[in-house]
Amino acid sequence: MISTRIRKDANSAGAASAHKDSFGRVESAGIEFIPDAERTSRPRNLFTVFFGGNFAFSVIVFGWLPITFGLDFVGAATASLTGLLLGTLLIGPLALLGPRTGTNNTVSSAAHFGTRGRLIGSGLTLLFALAYAAIAVWTSGDALVAAAQRLLGVPVDGVTLAIGYAVISVEIVLVALFGHGTVVAMQKFVAPVVGILLLIGVFAFAPTFSPTTVDATYLLGDFWPTWILSVVISIGGPLSYAPTLGDYSRRISSTRYSDRSVMGSACLGVFLGLFVTALFGAFTASAIPELGGSYVADLVRSSPAWYLLPILIIALAGGLGQGVLNLYASGLDLEALFPRLRRIHTTLITSVIAVGLLYVGVFVFNAVDSITAMTLVLNGFAGPWVAINVLGFLVARRGKYYAGDLQLFRASGPRGRYWFSNGWNLRAVIPWAVGSLFGVLATDTSLYTGPLSQLAGGIDLSFIGSTAIGAVGYLLALRLWPEPAAAPAEASAENGDQALVSNHE
Repeated sequence: MISTRIRKDANSAGAASAHKDSFGRVESAGIEFIPDAERTSRPRNLFTVFFGGNFAFSVIVFGWLPITFGLDFVGAATASLTGLLLGTLLIGPLALLGPRTGTNNTVSSAAHFGTRGRLIGSGLTLLFALAYAAIAVWTSGDALVAAAQRLLGVPVDGVTLAIGYAVISVEIVLVALFGHGTVVAMQKFVAPVVGILLLIGVFAFAPTFSPTTVDATYLLGDFWPTWILSVVISIGGPLSYAPTLGDYSRRISSTRYSDRSVMGSACLGVFLGLFVTALFGAFTASAIPELGGSYVADLVRSSPAWYLLPILIIALAGGLGQGVLNLYASGLDLEALFPRLRRIHTTLITSVIAVGLLYVGVFVFNAVDSITAMTLVLNGFAGPWVAINVLGFLVARRGKYYAGDLQLFRASGPRGRYWFSNGWNLRAVIPWAVGSLFGVLATDTSLYTGPLSQLAGGIDLSFIGSTAIGAVGYLLALRLWPEPAAAPAEASAENGDQALVSNHE
């Protein structure tokens, strides 16, 4: 009896050590349940991570895109504002999954999609994270090389670009491997430094800024279809963070902090970070006499000489902040797909894939077309997934989750509450699949045009339609095909089998 107790105490001490989280310490915890008592993060860390993590050229470029579509500064700014508000309001409740379940959002989605259905979220998050990590490396690497050309006369060719991308990749991968504590600490440095440099950039480009576009040629032939396309692309910013909110909120105690503080911090960080950078991108793009195919190349070419050093710092620090956010997320989600691997291994694997995507996107395809097509297609898949998870949280589960049952994908024994039909909750999976199919068929880009893209005369319905279909289909399924009362798994303190309920206002 005594030896059993000692062994249990040793196991508990080992688990607690695994969940310790601090700057410079390699995080050993992955997607397993983190007990409430061992969560040391705060809501303000959510704000810091998602606010500072957006101060990068890879995010700024989304403010530049509407200008290349033919919109003026006001049109681009209002499109960004509208899209970011809609997207942030949609994803807000998903910040509360982590504190309730003690794990990330894709594992938590098993409560709505089924134990195996969680793989949909894992795959989707992996695509988002890899794509945006590749964009972070591309934009920062371009800025690095272009600035070096003006300062040092370095030629811009395939070799120097490849070296620039490699420099950014290495710094991002190193920080991502350390994990949560180092990521949060780094963002506390990135946010004020890069924020100040962006503010200085407003003064640098103010003399050539023009708020109106003369003889605008709209990408979709008219103002409103082009403006709506810009709104849909802007929605993709908050949407891409929906699965990754839990990467950071899972380390926040559900008993010490209110729902309002958690959700408010996450939403404020996501919205302000994305909107500030979108405005900077639109402002600087409106100050550049002639736009080419690369925002950062145009920025460096048109920049006053004294602002070149700040551009270099933004490239290095900002690219680090955004890239790490995505690579850390991609590592966690690959672990959800392959639970036998450790987080540090999966992060290395996804880093290699992200860099590979970068080289394909830059050297094989047109970068602007690649970003636009990627955002619209991923929005079509993500919209219904986010809507179903939010409705599952508010309607089906009412904020109540059983953490142990969410972790049973690791075990071969009891299936638990979220097994449904062979691991899939078809009430969620089918509406998601139908909504996603509509999103793909209704997408219209220069790389791909869906057969339903002209349903509204050129106005993009891919995101709105896919999200509505997923949401309405899920609610109808819950009403017409109620979920059975599933048998819970055997209680286990080790896997955290407890209802994590928060009644905070």
